[in-house]
Amino acid sequence: MKNRFREYHQFTKTEFEALWKNCLFVFDTNTLLNMYRYSRETVDIYFDVLKKLKNQKQLWIPYQVWYEFYENRVSVISENEKSYDKILEILENAKCEIKNNFKDHPFLDIEEISNKIKTWLQKAENEVKKGKKLHPKWLEHDDVLQSINDMFDKNIGESYGEDRLMQIIKEGEKRYANNIPPWYKDKKKNDDKKYWDLILWYQIIDKAKKIKKPIVFISWDVKEDWWLQKDGKRIMPLPQLKKEMYEKANVDFHIYTPERFLELSDSKITKNTITEIRKIREIEERKIREIEERKIQNKFEYFNNYWEYKFTFHIFEEIENELYNLDISSKYTKELESLLKRLNMIKSKLKMSRFHENYYKIFQKEIKSLKYILDTILETEELNPESVLKISYLQSKIDNIDNKYYLYKFWMND
Repeated sequence: MKNRFREYHQFTKTEFEALWKNCLFVFDTNTLLNMYRYSRETVDIYFDVLKKLKNQKQLWIPYQVWYEFYENRVSVISENEKSYDKILEILENAKCEIKNNFKDHPFLDIEEISNKIKTWLQKAENEVKKGKKLHPKWLEHDDVLQSINDMFDKNIGESYGEDRLMQIIKEGEKRYANNIPPWYKDKKKNDDKKYWDLILWYQIIDKAKKIKKPIVFISWDVKEDWWLQKDGKRIMPLPQLKKEMYEKANVDFHIYTPERFLELSDSKITKNTITEIRKIREIEERKIREIEERKIQNKFEYFNNYWEYKFTFHIFEEIENELYNLDISSKYTKELESLLKRLNMIKSKLKMSRFHENYYKIFQKEIKSLKYILDTILETEELNPESVLKISYLQSKIDNIDNKYYLYKFWMND
């Protein structure tokens, strides 16, 4: 029974030991890129472990990993360098914030407090500037890149040809349409990058077919399209992944996070090193989650704004049509025409700028000006009953623009 459903079974201790001894260790892109994020001491420890695996002929990366590493290397290096300037900017703003916001505080000597804060912040600034000065100039001389090149020399897979890549893209469309892992979550991406991880997966499978050895994949990515999870806890690699590897290459497949891999590699590695690696992984994961959450929030805000603006434009168009039929003096006719012209110009800018909030505020302000003119007409003009009713109706339409009930009703009926 276990052999028939092996993808759902955890390895025993003996099986893990055999797996570790006989497998090929494969590393993902971010595991390599994180060498620019770790302390130099941790990087040296990591490279010592990789060197042992290289000597044992257990070290390998797919071509796709190498390609993505070079694609992202400069961005990661630049991100680290820019972090110093961002910290200095925050410290500079902090110097003035209390003084500017609480300068008239009745019970505190804000001037004295600000001076103390400036003194402390100046020391912090000096530390950051010192760190910036000592930070490795990897774009000029990259010892990390040199070490990675030395480590994986002759341990990199071959690239796929154009025909094979096109075939994978076609297969990827079917897999992603049916939510088949690995990395079906990448289907949300808009370009060919959504197929990068699938290309990586196929390259790992092809390598496993060739060498007939189990694969242990070292990856910092712990999304649910990698792991079987329960209540936020990782249980094992997705059974679908294990099953596909076994069916296509007849070998076992397992995944470790970088810190767990390093922890099992050498019992002498300190807890501080493991903690640092785990912390870096969690920071990078949090950044990705925040980016995804911002995208969702932006889409949600755009959706809300879209319907609010569409409702406003709908009411405005109704008002505009009625205004041209009002029987009023030429003085107010010209004033209304001028205002309607401005409103239409702002409406056009709103649509061109994908509903920019500032333009919408201006639009709302001008709509209120429209109501003011209608109030003035009612007070100063001698109108027939029909015109009075029409203007009152238009005023109620303007009031409806801010009424969420009418917005919801409009959305449901559109």
